Amino acid sequence: MKSEKINVINSTGNWPLPERKIIDIMMFVVGILGIEGETDLLLTDDKLMRKYNKKYRSIDSSTDVLSFSAPEGEFVLSEEKIFGNIVISWEQLTNDAEEIGVDVDEMMARLIIHAVLHLSGYDHLEVHEKMLMQKEEARLLSLYKLHQL
Repeated sequence: MKSEKINVINSTGNWPLPERKIIDIMMFVVGILGIEGETDLLLTDDKLMRKYNKKYRSIDSSTDVLSFSAPEGEFVLSEEKIFGNIVISWEQLTNDAEEIGVDVDEMMARLIIHAVLHLSGYDHLEVHEKMLMQKEEARLLSLYKLHQL
């Protein structure tokens, strides 16, 4: 039997998307991929995201989403089987959504899909890796949109 648990940690207190919606997106994605384990999802602002990006990637700027395999993260809440940790910046999410012309619900789905794929071993450093990851992102996003109908 699969076991998934999503812990949402809101460090800003003013995320306009309901926590239930975020958990539903996450549960859909991990369910489709057959992933087991617990995931901590930190919803934050650009200030904290910049700190994490600098600490873990040596990039001194914010980004939209970061993902960490269980041993890397510093905000693990439980001792259960951990799938990984995801950090999402609200400012970057809204900027990305506006830039590509989608609503924040869809952008959240896109970022969660991207992060979960990274935690599942996908990457986009090489051209062929990027093509595979983009294909899987598009497949999962299409399934998610159908699920929303």
